[in-house]
Amino acid sequence: MTAGETAEDVQDGTAGDRGGPDRLLLSALAVGAFAIGTDSLVISGLLSRIASDLSVSQATTGQLISVFALVYAIGAPVLATVTAGLDRRRLLLVALTVFIAANVLGAVAPNYPVLLASRVLAAVGAGLYLPCAMVVTVSVTPQRWRGRGLAMVAGGMSAATALGVPLGTLIGAVSDWRATLVLVAVLATLAVAVLVKAVPRVAAPAAVTLGQRLRSAAHPQVLIALLANALACAGEFTVMVYVAPLAQDVTGTGAAGVSAFLLVSGLAALLGSAVGGRAADRFGGRRAYNGAVAVLFGGLAALVLLTVAAGGGSWFTAGVFALLLCVVSVASWALPPAQNHAIAGLDIPEPTVALSLNGSSSYLGLAMGGVLGGLAVEHGSSTTLTAAGAAVELSALALLLTTAAVTAKRRRATAPGPRPGK
Repeated sequence: MTAGETAEDVQDGTAGDRGGPDRLLLSALAVGAFAIGTDSLVISGLLSRIASDLSVSQATTGQLISVFALVYAIGAPVLATVTAGLDRRRLLLVALTVFIAANVLGAVAPNYPVLLASRVLAAVGAGLYLPCAMVVTVSVTPQRWRGRGLAMVAGGMSAATALGVPLGTLIGAVSDWRATLVLVAVLATLAVAVLVKAVPRVAAPAAVTLGQRLRSAAHPQVLIALLANALACAGEFTVMVYVAPLAQDVTGTGAAGVSAFLLVSGLAALLGSAVGGRAADRFGGRRAYNGAVAVLFGGLAALVLLTVAAGGGSWFTAGVFALLLCVVSVASWALPPAQNHAIAGLDIPEPTVALSLNGSSSYLGLAMGGVLGGLAVEHGSSTTLTAAGAAVELSALALLLTTAAVTAKRRRATAPGPRPGK
């Protein structure tokens, strides 16, 4: 997943080319993205703690991630349309305030329903903040520095996977899961403290109506790309949402050991973003994306075999498990840049609007994966969990390969034949 789901807003802003980027402002925006990225996935490392404290199953606890993702997937495009005319500075601060309040509510939640409500509220804040942060970045950063500015803010999300999630998991393991939500709220509060002073008044960008978004999503090429992405993310997150109980079952590690696995996986995610971008530039976005999905399927299939073969846990098993997590993480984080590259190259009206929907399809996949993984954990085993993820990933790969074959056949059929006498 990526903070770049608002590509229709990545247009020429008001900043000129004089001077360098406002590093303090961009750092504050990145801290806000880091807090949101941590918050969206850290529950996966705290499943057993939350489940035990609130007297619910781990599968039920996993639905906290699914609900957050589903609200974000559906809400972000709608919220972007509803708030299109509002001042970006005010919207940015309101979004983070809502997000902070949601995490404070979650930290003091006396029961599961209240915690669930806090995740809905947090998703609303996230859905408002991330698109707005990108608009502000574009508006205040000179053209020559804009790519680096966007990368800096979006890097907050990938850094959350590399550092925020494992750190939050470790804090929850040695202290209390509620302390992790407090940490997220504190980070977001620090971002607000800087943004109040640092963010200038930023005019709202040209509005993109909900109808435009729906028409873009209905275009056959875009629809297939979004569906394939949702399936690819669903296959990944069927397993990764429940990586904590999976790691404990396969390797015999404790809660602190889970944070080590998440750290390794998170560092691999940083490599994945770079690999996906370079592969897209060299081989084309669609080929790079299809290749990443194939590798992701291979990694999940290997995890199925490991769950069958592992017995009692050992250093060797833990090493293989960590290696496979790295493969899955690299491949999954290679998806966003490759997909964005592919969609941007489509010969369709308003490709930037189509790009803006890609983040929603990723979060929709996260929601679907959380639900499917929860069913597998509740009614099956670690092998059931990994097999379900691999099966969904295989369906994404089959859709992509079938689409590629049909497209190639159509191109051959419409290609001009040899001229007479040649």
